[in-house]
Amino acid sequence: MKKIFQYIMLAVVTIVMASCTSDIEETTATTGKSNVQLVVGEFPAFGDSQTRAIGTPDEGKTSWAEGDELLLKMTSKTLGTKYATFKYNGSSWELASGELSYKEDEVPTFPHVYYAPNYKWEAGKLVLKEGKVAGTDEYIEGKANITPNGQAITVEFSKATRNYSRLRIATMPNKPITVTIDRYTPAGSSDMKWDQNYALTSDEKGNAYLYGNFVTNSRVDVKYGEAPLATHKFSQATVNAKSYALDATVVSLTDESITYDQIVEDVKKELDAGKTYINIILAPDVDEETLDAINIGLQEARSWSINLTLIGCKKIPSRGFLHFDMLKSIVLPDVTEIGENAFSDCPGLQKVVLGNLTKVYGKGRENGIFDGCETRFIDLVLSKDQKVMNDGEAEGRYCWTADIITDYDLSDEHVSKKFLGYEFKSITCRYRVE
Repeated sequence: MKKIFQYIMLAVVTIVMASCTSDIEETTATTGKSNVQLVVGEFPAFGDSQTRAIGTPDEGKTSWAEGDELLLKMTSKTLGTKYATFKYNGSSWELASGELSYKEDEVPTFPHVYYAPNYKWEAGKLVLKEGKVAGTDEYIEGKANITPNGQAITVEFSKATRNYSRLRIATMPNKPITVTIDRYTPAGSSDMKWDQNYALTSDEKGNAYLYGNFVTNSRVDVKYGEAPLATHKFSQATVNAKSYALDATVVSLTDESITYDQIVEDVKKELDAGKTYINIILAPDVDEETLDAINIGLQEARSWSINLTLIGCKKIPSRGFLHFDMLKSIVLPDVTEIGENAFSDCPGLQKVVLGNLTKVYGKGRENGIFDGCETRFIDLVLSKDQKVMNDGEAEGRYCWTADIITDYDLSDEHVSKKFLGYEFKSITCRYRVE
């Protein structure tokens, strides 16, 4: 009876990758049994589908890094199916778990080899690691073969299968965002998700990523807290191995040295880029001049077409958004105080999102903040922390002041869809201000 040799491939693995360029990096590493030369080419890159720069472009991962894992499945006619995980230590690949064993006189096959950071082998199946979510990283399948002498495994990704695309969401650096997708198949899955929510955090470049397939009319909505940053509907299905970019960028106008003309120009650039969702970061005490400059920058927009999100501002001055005829919606997630006639004569407003209000000046039809608006057609969104607003006087001005005790969402006003003396189409208290 022939002796059976157990080849436990501790690091006897040759990784052959297709390079995006002609450059090939070669390193020599020493294992416990022999010297093995690893030929490592660049990580296969995504093709870029973009025609214009959005945010900070990033080609993504392009080479192997310490801690990367490869998941191999091997079939031996004699010893059956084996599973192993190899980890890259910066210079060589080492067996991290499992085993690969076969007879000396046979040639085993490798039905599958994966680069799938979110997954691990468990009972012969790929399962998600704890805390990982499908669609938030790569799921690439390569090819593997045994060398003629049976001493090494060649893993090759030159024709790696990427049966999914990449969506790069360009937004603010190092910020949490929520992404909602109505029809989407995450990388590594064959099941389409009809309503999928992702809690992502952008990197230092302001990018967050999803990996999967989008079909025709797939809709993607991006929010920062309750503030909408972008929405997009795919006009056609995405192409495998292509990278797409969604513009959820935010314009910062917090620099004290910024001029009126610069604000106008920065806002106009957003409009000229075809954006209808315009997101801006402002100083807490935004002044009338800044808001007027924003208005001028938006003057060429169609009436009732712009969804404006202003992050950071806590106080809105009187007449701050007077005659913003282009507004379809406005989101002010941080605002706590609003002056008289703040939204007066904005006839196209359909949605208003406000922060946890403490003071609002003006009485309905007497310098009220929504005078000249059809509030019966406006959906109003308030914080869950919002208190009932009591009318009275402050500093010699008519003023609504937040109650100390009573929550608005438990009040009769909420039931009757009334707030600050106005009747709205709907009033929702659904988010909490941190």
